[in-house]
Amino acid sequence: KYNIILGKKLAAKLKVEINDLVSIIALNNDESPSVTNLPLIEQFKVSGVYESGMAEYDDIFAYINFSTAKNLFEINDQVTGYNINLKNISEIDSTKNLLQDLLPYPYYVRSYRDINKHIFTWLELQQKPIPIVLGLIIIVAVFNIVGALLMLIIQKTEAIGVLKSLGATGKQIVLIFVFQGLFLAGVGILLGNMFAFILSWLQNTYKIISLPEQIYYLSAVPIFIDLRMYVLISAVGLALAFFAALIPSYIASRIQPITAIKFN
Repeated sequence: KYNIILGKKLAAKLKVEINDLVSIIALNNDESPSVTNLPLIEQFKVSGVYESGMAEYDDIFAYINFSTAKNLFEINDQVTGYNINLKNISEIDSTKNLLQDLLPYPYYVRSYRDINKHIFTWLELQQKPIPIVLGLIIIVAVFNIVGALLMLIIQKTEAIGVLKSLGATGKQIVLIFVFQGLFLAGVGILLGNMFAFILSWLQNTYKIISLPEQIYYLSAVPIFIDLRMYVLISAVGLALAFFAALIPSYIASRIQPITAIKFN
Protein backbone atom coordinates (compact mmCIF):
# COMPACT_ATOMS: atom_id res chain seq x y z
CA LYS A 1 0.00 0.00 0.00
CA TYR A 2 1.05 3.55 -0.69
CA ASN A 3 1.30 6.05 2.16
CA ILE A 4 -0.66 9.26 2.57
CA ILE A 5 -0.59 12.09 5.13
CA LEU A 6 -3.90 13.79 5.90
CA GLY A 7 -4.80 17.05 7.59
CA LYS A 8 -6.33 16.68 11.04
CA LYS A 9 -9.74 18.01 10.05
CA LEU A 10 -9.78 15.96 6.85
CA ALA A 11 -8.91 12.80 8.80
CA ALA A 12 -11.70 13.56 11.28
CA LYS A 13 -14.14 14.18 8.43
CA LEU A 14 -13.20 10.83 6.84
CA LYS A 15 -13.24 9.15 10.29
CA VAL A 16 -9.84 7.56 9.77
CA GLU A 17 -6.78 7.22 11.97
CA ILE A 18 -3.14 6.28 11.41
CA ASN A 19 -2.74 2.89 9.64
CA ASP A 20 -6.32 3.03 8.30
CA LEU A 21 -6.90 2.69 4.55
CA VAL A 22 -8.37 5.34 2.26
CA SER A 23 -9.08 5.21 -1.46
CA ILE A 24 -8.24 7.93 -3.98
CA ILE A 25 -10.22 8.08 -7.22
CA ALA A 26 -8.51 9.81 -10.15
CA LEU A 27 -10.67 10.74 -13.12
CA ASN A 28 -9.29 9.68 -16.47
CA ASN A 29 -8.54 12.83 -18.54
CA ASP A 30 -10.67 14.82 -16.07
CA GLU A 31 -13.80 13.38 -17.67
CA SER A 32 -16.84 11.94 -15.93
CA PRO A 33 -16.49 8.20 -15.29
CA SER A 34 -18.39 5.82 -17.53
CA VAL A 35 -18.25 2.23 -18.71
CA THR A 36 -15.73 3.17 -21.38
CA ASN A 37 -13.89 5.69 -19.24
CA LEU A 38 -13.19 4.06 -15.91
CA PRO A 39 -11.44 6.10 -13.20
CA LEU A 40 -8.20 5.01 -11.58
CA ILE A 41 -8.61 3.86 -7.97
CA GLU A 42 -5.75 3.32 -5.54
CA GLN A 43 -5.67 2.49 -1.84
CA PHE A 44 -3.42 4.39 0.55
CA LYS A 45 -2.44 3.75 4.15
CA VAL A 46 -2.68 6.77 6.46
CA SER A 47 0.89 7.09 7.69
CA GLY A 48 0.49 10.43 9.46
CA VAL A 49 -1.87 13.24 10.43
CA TYR A 50 -0.68 16.85 10.49
CA GLU A 51 -2.09 19.99 12.09
CA SER A 52 -0.82 23.25 10.63
CA GLY A 53 -3.06 25.47 12.79
CA MET A 54 -4.79 26.70 9.62
CA ALA A 55 -8.16 24.98 9.35
CA GLU A 56 -8.42 25.90 5.67
CA TYR A 57 -5.36 23.74 4.93
CA ASP A 58 -6.00 20.93 7.40
CA ASP A 59 -9.43 20.41 5.84
CA ILE A 60 -8.46 19.93 2.18
CA PHE A 61 -4.79 19.02 1.74
CA ALA A 62 -3.29 15.52 1.70
CA TYR A 63 0.27 14.54 0.80
CA ILE A 64 1.51 11.53 -1.16
CA ASN A 65 4.78 10.60 -2.86
CA PHE A 66 5.38 12.53 -6.09
CA SER A 67 6.15 9.41 -8.15
CA THR A 68 2.91 7.84 -6.91
CA ALA A 69 0.98 10.97 -7.86
CA LYS A 70 2.50 10.93 -11.38
CA ASN A 71 1.32 7.36 -11.96
CA LEU A 72 -2.09 7.87 -10.39
CA PHE A 73 -2.98 11.10 -12.16
CA GLU A 74 -0.98 10.30 -15.32
CA ILE A 75 0.81 13.66 -15.35
CA ASN A 76 4.25 12.27 -16.27
CA ASP A 77 6.84 14.83 -15.12
CA GLN A 78 4.42 17.75 -15.10
CA VAL A 79 3.34 19.59 -11.96
CA THR A 80 0.41 21.88 -11.30
CA GLY A 81 2.25 24.23 -9.00
CA TYR A 82 5.37 25.04 -6.98
CA ASN A 83 5.68 26.22 -3.40
CA ILE A 84 8.64 28.56 -2.89
CA ASN A 85 10.00 29.37 0.56
CA LEU A 86 12.07 32.52 1.02
CA LYS A 87 14.57 33.17 3.80
CA ASN A 88 13.72 36.88 3.89
CA ILE A 89 10.01 37.67 4.20
CA SER A 90 10.57 41.22 2.96
CA GLU A 91 11.47 39.85 -0.50
CA ILE A 92 8.05 38.28 -1.10
CA ASP A 93 6.54 41.07 -3.21
CA SER A 94 9.67 41.64 -5.31
CA THR A 95 10.08 37.90 -5.93
CA LYS A 96 6.42 37.57 -6.84
CA ASN A 97 6.64 40.42 -9.37
CA LEU A 98 9.85 39.02 -10.85
CA LEU A 99 8.37 35.55 -11.36
CA GLN A 100 5.14 36.97 -12.77
CA ASP A 101 7.12 38.94 -15.36
CA LEU A 102 9.02 35.81 -16.38
CA LEU A 103 6.03 33.45 -16.59
CA PRO A 104 3.67 33.73 -19.59
CA TYR A 105 -0.10 33.32 -19.49
CA PRO A 106 -1.83 31.21 -18.13
CA TYR A 107 0.74 30.81 -15.35
CA TYR A 108 0.30 33.05 -12.34
CA VAL A 109 2.05 33.69 -9.03
CA ARG A 110 0.32 34.12 -5.68
CA SER A 111 1.92 35.00 -2.37
CA TYR A 112 0.62 33.84 0.98
CA ARG A 113 -0.91 37.30 1.40
CA ASP A 114 -2.92 36.83 -1.80
CA ILE A 115 -4.13 33.40 -0.75
CA ASN A 116 -5.12 34.58 2.74
CA LYS A 117 -6.08 38.15 1.87
CA HIS A 118 -9.15 38.15 4.14
CA ILE A 119 -7.03 37.07 7.13
CA PHE A 120 -4.47 39.83 6.64
CA THR A 121 -7.22 42.40 6.11
CA TRP A 122 -8.67 41.35 9.45
CA LEU A 123 -5.26 41.53 11.13
CA GLU A 124 -4.59 45.02 9.75
CA LEU A 125 -7.99 46.13 11.04
CA GLN A 126 -7.20 44.73 14.49
CA GLN A 127 -3.79 46.45 14.58
CA LYS A 128 -5.10 49.98 13.95
CA PRO A 129 -6.27 50.68 17.55
CA ILE A 130 -3.12 49.16 19.10
CA PRO A 131 -1.06 52.43 19.06
CA ILE A 132 -3.95 54.26 20.74
CA VAL A 133 -4.28 51.62 23.46
CA LEU A 134 -0.52 51.52 24.05
CA GLY A 135 -0.40 55.32 24.16
CA LEU A 136 -3.10 55.42 26.85
CA ILE A 137 -1.27 52.76 28.87
CA ILE A 138 1.98 54.75 28.64
CA ILE A 139 0.23 57.96 29.75
CA VAL A 140 -1.26 56.17 32.77
CA ALA A 141 2.16 54.68 33.63
CA VAL A 142 3.85 58.11 33.43
CA PHE A 143 1.24 59.69 35.70
CA ASN A 144 1.62 56.81 38.15
CA ILE A 145 5.37 57.40 38.36
CA VAL A 146 4.88 61.16 38.81
CA GLY A 147 2.21 60.58 41.45
CA ALA A 148 4.30 58.02 43.33
CA LEU A 149 7.32 60.35 43.42
CA LEU A 150 5.22 63.33 44.53
CA MET A 151 3.81 61.27 47.40
CA LEU A 152 7.35 60.18 48.28
CA ILE A 153 8.52 63.82 48.25
CA ILE A 154 5.69 64.82 50.59
CA GLN A 155 6.61 62.00 52.96
CA LYS A 156 10.34 62.82 52.82
CA THR A 157 10.09 66.62 52.88
CA GLU A 158 11.73 66.90 56.30
CA ALA A 159 14.52 64.51 55.22
CA ILE A 160 15.08 66.66 52.12
CA GLY A 161 15.42 69.72 54.36
CA VAL A 162 17.95 67.94 56.57
CA LEU A 163 20.00 66.85 53.53
CA LYS A 164 20.04 70.36 52.10
CA SER A 165 20.99 71.85 55.46
CA LEU A 166 23.92 69.39 55.55
CA GLY A 167 25.13 70.67 52.20
CA ALA A 168 23.30 68.54 49.62
CA THR A 169 22.90 70.40 46.34
CA GLY A 170 19.76 70.61 44.22
CA LYS A 171 21.42 68.38 41.61
CA GLN A 172 22.03 65.67 44.21
CA ILE A 173 18.40 65.82 45.34
CA VAL A 174 17.28 65.51 41.71
CA LEU A 175 19.50 62.46 41.21
CA ILE A 176 18.10 60.78 44.34
CA PHE A 177 14.51 60.98 43.12
CA VAL A 178 15.37 60.25 39.49
CA PHE A 179 17.08 57.04 40.59
CA GLN A 180 14.05 56.28 42.76
CA GLY A 181 11.77 56.71 39.75
CA LEU A 182 14.00 54.56 37.55
CA PHE A 183 14.05 51.87 40.24
CA LEU A 184 10.25 51.79 40.40
CA ALA A 185 10.02 51.69 36.61
CA GLY A 186 12.72 49.01 36.38
CA VAL A 187 10.89 46.73 38.83
CA GLY A 188 7.64 47.22 36.90
CA ILE A 189 9.30 46.56 33.54
CA LEU A 190 11.07 43.44 34.86
CA LEU A 191 7.86 41.99 36.31
CA GLY A 192 5.92 42.95 33.18
CA ASN A 193 8.44 41.23 30.91
CA MET A 194 8.40 38.11 33.07
CA PHE A 195 4.60 37.87 33.08
CA ALA A 196 4.41 38.63 29.33
CA PHE A 197 6.98 35.94 28.49
CA ILE A 198 5.31 33.33 30.73
CA LEU A 199 1.82 34.06 29.36
CA SER A 200 3.11 34.01 25.76
CA TRP A 201 4.87 30.69 26.34
CA LEU A 202 1.76 29.19 27.94
CA GLN A 203 -0.38 30.33 25.01
CA ASN A 204 2.00 28.91 22.40
CA THR A 205 2.38 25.63 24.31
CA TYR A 206 -1.12 24.92 25.65
CA LYS A 207 -3.32 27.04 23.30
CA ILE A 208 -5.21 28.59 26.23
CA ILE A 209 -6.99 31.20 24.08
CA SER A 210 -8.70 29.30 21.27
CA LEU A 211 -10.37 30.64 18.14
CA PRO A 212 -13.28 29.28 16.07
CA GLU A 213 -11.51 27.75 13.09
CA GLN A 214 -14.47 28.27 10.76
CA ILE A 215 -14.17 32.06 11.15
CA TYR A 216 -10.47 32.79 11.69
CA TYR A 217 -8.89 29.70 10.04
CA LEU A 218 -6.73 29.38 13.18
CA SER A 219 -7.32 27.05 16.10
CA ALA A 220 -5.59 29.33 18.65
CA VAL A 221 -4.22 32.85 18.99
CA PRO A 222 -0.60 32.77 17.71
CA ILE A 223 2.01 34.75 19.66
CA PHE A 224 5.49 35.46 18.35
CA ILE A 225 8.09 36.03 21.07
CA ASP A 226 10.59 38.60 19.79
CA LEU A 227 13.35 39.32 22.31
CA ARG A 228 14.32 42.46 20.39
CA MET A 229 10.88 43.92 21.06
CA TYR A 230 11.28 43.15 24.77
CA VAL A 231 14.56 45.08 24.81
CA LEU A 232 13.16 47.98 22.75
CA ILE A 233 10.01 48.38 24.84
CA SER A 234 12.02 48.14 28.07
CA ALA A 235 14.41 50.85 26.86
CA VAL A 236 11.53 53.14 25.85
CA GLY A 237 9.85 52.51 29.20
CA LEU A 238 12.99 53.45 31.14
CA ALA A 239 13.45 56.58 29.01
CA LEU A 240 9.87 57.69 29.69
CA ALA A 241 10.32 56.93 33.38
CA PHE A 242 13.45 59.11 33.43
CA PHE A 243 11.65 62.10 31.91
CA ALA A 244 8.60 61.54 34.12
CA ALA A 245 10.82 61.53 37.23
CA LEU A 246 12.43 64.86 36.34
CA ILE A 247 9.33 66.93 37.18
CA PRO A 248 8.84 65.82 40.82
CA SER A 249 12.62 65.65 41.29
CA TYR A 250 12.96 69.29 40.24
CA ILE A 251 10.17 70.23 42.66
CA ALA A 252 12.03 68.43 45.46
CA SER A 253 15.26 70.25 44.63
CA ARG A 254 13.55 73.65 44.97
CA ILE A 255 12.37 73.03 48.54
CA GLN A 256 14.00 75.43 51.02
CA PRO A 257 15.74 73.76 54.00
CA ILE A 258 13.96 75.87 56.68
CA THR A 259 10.54 75.26 55.15
CA ALA A 260 11.22 71.55 54.71
CA ILE A 261 12.41 71.01 58.29
CA LYS A 262 9.29 72.75 59.66
CA PHE A 263 7.00 70.81 57.27
CA ASN A 264 4.46 68.58 59.00
